[in-house]
Amino acid sequence: MKTIGIITNSDKDINFEFTKLVAGKIMELGGRVLMPHASASKLDLEVEILDENEIYKKSECILSLGGDGTYLKVARKAYAANVPILGINLGTLGFLTEIEKCDIDSTLHNILNDRYTIEERMMLETVIYDKNEVVAKDIALNDVVISRGELSRILHLKTYINNVYAESYPGDGIIVSSPTGSTAYSLSAGGPIVEPDLDIIIITPICPHILYSRSYITAAGRVVKVVVDENYEHSAMVTVDGQNGYEVKGGYSIEIKKAPCFVKMIKLADKNFIKILRSKFYMRGDTLKDEI
Repeated sequence: MKTIGIITNSDKDINFEFTKLVAGKIMELGGRVLMPHASASKLDLEVEILDENEIYKKSECILSLGGDGTYLKVARKAYAANVPILGINLGTLGFLTEIEKCDIDSTLHNILNDRYTIEERMMLETVIYDKNEVVAKDIALNDVVISRGELSRILHLKTYINNVYAESYPGDGIIVSSPTGSTAYSLSAGGPIVEPDLDIIIITPICPHILYSRSYITAAGRVVKVVVDENYEHSAMVTVDGQNGYEVKGGYSIEIKKAPCFVKMIKLADKNFIKILRSKFYMRGDTLKDEI
């Protein structure tokens, strides 16, 4: 009997109707379902209720029901528990949550019958320094973003790769992303689309106030350092995976490198990155036409 944990974003699944469908199907196929009380209490099904941290420890895999934000939140706990995850898209675009509602029956059959592989995705380790003092540490699956604070003032950032000066960017900030994060904020800022199983780090400026703007792509073994200009008089922000935010000031430095840990993602044989990419964009185009 396969044990599957389900974590749902209640804003994406009103009244947990889709969650009930998924949990019921897993049980029908002979699986065991673990859920936190807040969602399990809405289902009227005999699922097992556990503290969320225990769900990660006792599950053989985790289903994330929601959008990419939900997936990133789940991934930050799943990697620590060494448990693989699969995202089911209840949002709009969803590059991480690559399974659509219409695919759920075949997806669950494949999972319950072990017809899938595990793909390990690199993560980014970030350390924030005030001079030589460590202010904060964090881990990202998608990206680390250094951006302006509340005031609309140009942010001056000096960028180094392995302590070699690369560029100074005046503008709204910089995105340092993993290959997985190339289709997130980095893409909208003009960064390249990168196949997620590569071993690289991408540095993309946000609205740079210069006449040229190109991303840097460097090997995952390098250390990227971003220094907030010492004369910058306002606060800036470091945002990790859109989940955690840290205030930084002039003179602070942010070091980003490949983390020693990784996220385990469940991959199905019929899901190819290029095909998913094309289908997501075409799907979004259809949605936008409907809205217009």
